[in-house]
Amino acid sequence: MARETGIRVLMIEDDPADVVLVNHELRTGGLDFCTRRVESEEGFFQELMPEPPDLILSDHGLPSFDGFTALDIARERCPGVPFIFVTSSLGEEKAIEAFERGATDCVLKNRLSRLVPAVQRALGEAEERRLQKWAEADRERRLRKLYRAIARANSRSGLLPICAHCKMIRDGDNHWQAPEIYFREHFNVEFTHGLCPQCVPLLFQGQLASG
Repeated sequence: MARETGIRVLMIEDDPADVVLVNHELRTGGLDFCTRRVESEEGFFQELMPEPPDLILSDHGLPSFDGFTALDIARERCPGVPFIFVTSSLGEEKAIEAFERGATDCVLKNRLSRLVPAVQRALGEAEERRLQKWAEADRERRLRKLYRAIARANSRSGLLPICAHCKMIRDGDNHWQAPEIYFREHFNVEFTHGLCPQCVPLLFQGQLASG
């Protein structure tokens, strides 16, 4: 089945009319999205597999499915997905509990003008967390690669195989690489290129000779 385009919104709501109102508000706010609706715990579990949505909007007081139960399931199964309560009333104590249990925001149905800003903020924060997690994983990958390179270098007793003619370096996988590539990949070192004072006149002489 092809992946749906736009923001994939999962709504936990038993009133189809409220789904229409929420969709209208999101569409008026210029969001590109598609919505799926569930009103039972079983349906909620099915929509979380195999790929969770980008955003969960949940009523609080469904007859057959409590919003806090849905929140707990979401925090366990897809902790990176924003979870926003969209409900008729919640009360101060329940709102505090919702945030303490991991809800991203709470929007009242009679104040749906707050919904689009809340969604945009939630999705932006989720993207920042995703990028930060990716950067941390990439940093760990680079560190592991550096540690392996250092270990290989130590195992060679400080000897680094280098071609006496072209100066290419042989790595641990028996591949020959330019020094710039070798040191960038193994030691995260970047090179800047220029000419030393001894090479400048040689290059100038070579240009004259070729001219």
